[in-house]
Amino acid sequence: MKHLLAVALLILAQPVSAAMSLDKIILYLTDQPNSREDIVITNPDAEVLYLQTEIYRVDNPGMPDEKRVRVVDPKEFQLLVSPSKAVIPPGEQKRFRLMSLERGLQREKIYRVTFKPVVGDLKTDKTALKILVAYQALIFVQPKSGHFDLSLEESLPGELVVANHGNINAEVIGIQYCKREGQCAQLAQRGRIYSGATLKLEGDFSAGGYIELVAKGARESEKIKLEI
Repeated sequence: MKHLLAVALLILAQPVSAAMSLDKIILYLTDQPNSREDIVITNPDAEVLYLQTEIYRVDNPGMPDEKRVRVVDPKEFQLLVSPSKAVIPPGEQKRFRLMSLERGLQREKIYRVTFKPVVGDLKTDKTALKILVAYQALIFVQPKSGHFDLSLEESLPGELVVANHGNINAEVIGIQYCKREGQCAQLAQRGRIYSGATLKLEGDFSAGGYIELVAKGARESEKIKLEI
């Protein structure tokens, strides 16, 4: 009887989603005064959207010991989000301002800000399951003189990595291995290489040649040729 009741409740349950959309999920700020950017959140749903924010500091990004530490002590707030909570009626928008208090950085700081729906009233006369989907924005706070510096290194015999010795991250795309000019093969690897981190390349590079890639930063995009 209990089993039949549970099945009946599942059949009656109507999923209700708390929807939202963000106009951007990656932001670049600097360590200069008044560095700020806005994220606009839209509520396309028929229900009121109740939002709260959470700030996480990313320690050792791109490293095996990377950690995301939630910032809750007001003394540690170097990234401000205003408002921290909001109510967005159906079909309306809300602007969230993100401002950095970081100054004189030697290396970029990285944060993640979660925009998390919280449960409001369910307007239904049936048993309802409300689906809450949070979004997380990636925030880079970079030094004024920030630059990436990519090199090709051998981490183990026959194993190549692209290392970033700069003080900001680089998004690496379009990597290809060229045994010689005009004889190139695309590699599957791509991704963001944080300052001090590496990206491992897969393949047989014993024939020599060079690696060619496109590296993108906040203010620059560059095609780079790295000799093996």
